[in-house]
Amino acid sequence: MSFDRETPVFQLAFPPRKRYRPVLLPVWVHQVTAPTGYSRTLDVFQTVVLRLCAAGVRDVGDLSRLIGLDTALCRTVIARLVEGRLMEPGLKLTEAGRRTVADGEVAETDPQLVRVFQDPATGVLLPRILVADPVRADLREHRGRWVTIQFGTAGASREVGALTLRAGGSSLRPSERDVLEACKSHDLAARGLRGASRGTPDNVVAARRIGFHGTAIAAYVVCYVVEDNDGSGRMWTVEDPFAVGDGRYLADLLVARAESDEPLDRLIDGLLGGSRRDRTATARKVDQELAEEARADVVRLLGEEIRDHPEVLAHLADIELALLKDTARERENAARNAIRVFECILPGLNDRFPTRLPPSREPGVRERAFVLTAQRLGATSVPPEMRKYCKAPANGLAGDIIKAVWAAGENPQHPFVTFIRRRPTLLEDLDRSRILRNNATHGPTGAPAPDELEHIRTLAYEAARHLLGLSGGRSTDSKKVN
Repeated sequence: MSFDRETPVFQLAFPPRKRYRPVLLPVWVHQVTAPTGYSRTLDVFQTVVLRLCAAGVRDVGDLSRLIGLDTALCRTVIARLVEGRLMEPGLKLTEAGRRTVADGEVAETDPQLVRVFQDPATGVLLPRILVADPVRADLREHRGRWVTIQFGTAGASREVGALTLRAGGSSLRPSERDVLEACKSHDLAARGLRGASRGTPDNVVAARRIGFHGTAIAAYVVCYVVEDNDGSGRMWTVEDPFAVGDGRYLADLLVARAESDEPLDRLIDGLLGGSRRDRTATARKVDQELAEEARADVVRLLGEEIRDHPEVLAHLADIELALLKDTARERENAARNAIRVFECILPGLNDRFPTRLPPSREPGVRERAFVLTAQRLGATSVPPEMRKYCKAPANGLAGDIIKAVWAAGENPQHPFVTFIRRRPTLLEDLDRSRILRNNATHGPTGAPAPDELEHIRTLAYEAARHLLGLSGGRSTDSKKVN
């Protein structure tokens, strides 16, 4: 097998709205059966279709026009959602579909057929997987390493030029451990987390359940290099072509290649312009100094013990860095990172203090018991979202909070006991912070107001203190956000 003009090109995400330059990344695609064991996310096409149908769209033609995809492709996406029991005929969502829209993930426990992607140059798997069938991009013309790609549907399409990166290297079968790590990394990116995945299966047992199907195929994945300061000082990055996280792992890959690939270097140069590229080294140095100061601030506030929890330290430092930079985008990042502190801590806490739900399944009994448990712990109120799912808490932040409350009601040693006693509005605050995070991720105007940002910053620090049992540092000083 080799990479040539007949090699298929996969478009896994929509072109970004910001300035971009497309490149085609060569990959070996392996089909495997993997016991992911954790929730899976929908691909970008399924997500958009599901949300539009949740908003009331009931016509395939309307979907096609709104998304800019061919009607036949829309029907294929709908068929996948129906097969997954997220949608019924008539573009109506099932209960599972509605929960998926709310939670952003689909509960998945059984092994499933996925695609993993291998960099031919290094043999390393990309930290992403694909569950749905990939969408083929329409190639119009080849001119050496440059190709012309058509985006959109007939009547609403546009053609753009893309640079094909050099392939190099032959296909190597990845190890079972590498496949598991790719699955876990994809899950973490979909959740916006850094660190160990929740529900991670035992690696030895899980590796035995990895099954390879057929031989690898050569393909290209459409990636988008965009003008953007991602904190590395490069002034550009790569949009995640799988649309579940950031693409800095690909940006790092392109940095190494640009040194010996003149067309790629010129493509990035053309995107930035000479003056911005000249400032790259200075920007990187300043950002590194700011990041170091932010981490030092967190250690001063929480004590040296926080270094034993690097993921939490990283998220809190990102909040401090966002406050230092103080832009709308950074405030959105701060809202996301505040919630990520809880998402890092709660799964491990729930492992230490297992949840036992009341045995009664009578309608309303568990909900009333949950409210009573929260009140006895000192909570002033229980948000509707937690009441709704307390009967059978699912994966995700809301489910982890519910499990912690159930467990704290039976164990006076549970850290939530002290946390809620010290902060009676904890459940309301968490629900509000979750909404702010969702707005920052999906809403048109997602930057939280300065007082809300300070509120959730304080909440994140209190979570680290109470839930991790930290005793060092000093009181959290309020930082003014203009």
